[in-house]
Amino acid sequence: MALNYTVYQYDGSRNAVVMTDMDGKELVIDCDEAETQVVFDEPEDVGILARLARKEPASYISIAMRPGGLQDYVNVWNEMN
Repeated sequence: MALNYTVYQYDGSRNAVVMTDMDGKELVIDCDEAETQVVFDEPEDVGILARLARKEPASYISIAMRPGGLQDYVNVWNEMN
């Protein structure tokens, strides 16, 4: 029985979140590119997504892949705080 696994990690040298599957295939989400259309209420709010990418890379990819995902995440974060 083969085990399927996926590894998620933040790569600070590229400012990217990398998902690697068991075959070595990578999905790379460039954080700068993914966040180009995100509008922040305050300039320091960019830290919201930076923290998500570093601490929860799987969540970052999941959210970034949804339509409106990163903007919606930032909007909800700002409403809660």
